[in-house]
Amino acid sequence: MFKALPNNSFMRENHSGELEIMQPEDSKDPDEEGKDPFHGEARLRILDIQERRPVGHEIQCISEPSLYLLRARVSNIDGISVGETIEISLESIGSLSEVRLKDLTGTSQQELITGLSNSIQADPERHISFYNSAGPMSLKFHSYQLLSGIGNSKAIQMVQKRGIAGWQTFEDVDEACGIESIRLLAERYVKEMEDVAQTPRLLDLLVRTEK
Repeated sequence: MFKALPNNSFMRENHSGELEIMQPEDSKDPDEEGKDPFHGEARLRILDIQERRPVGHEIQCISEPSLYLLRARVSNIDGISVGETIEISLESIGSLSEVRLKDLTGTSQQELITGLSNSIQADPERHISFYNSAGPMSLKFHSYQLLSGIGNSKAIQMVQKRGIAGWQTFEDVDEACGIESIRLLAERYVKEMEDVAQTPRLLDLLVRTEK
């Protein structure tokens, strides 16, 4: 269950049915001011590579683990290809800046769902927590209904399948519920990237939450 608190933190129901407070990553601590906003990112998953004149290239990518849409100049593209991940610490990578989804190239937009799905699969514990902790948002709306194609009756069925123990893997979710759990999450993340007014934002509640 997700419940907003006045200080922009959130309460979430854990496996034991207890509520725990989660802090969104963008809740600023005075000591954090001035730091690189992407200092916690470790890898970049490449969506597109474009030549930039007079020299060099620019990449559009997804950062991991927090799934920001970023771009950066790259001085050397040897070993860099679309769909692959690279370490963010590579000397050939210039400064990172955020890019809006609508400003992504056509190639990046085509690769986005696949790229996000691969990022989710590479860090399953961070993302499967949605399926294990999601609760009702109101009497008529369950958090599962944030996912495309999930209605009230399907959400109730998923809760029953989940039981007390929850799921260990996305494969368990898919088998029990007859869904593509990773892709549905990726599609939800894209929807939130398209519209910053989407609430609740799973990207802030789950993905970009301080662990």
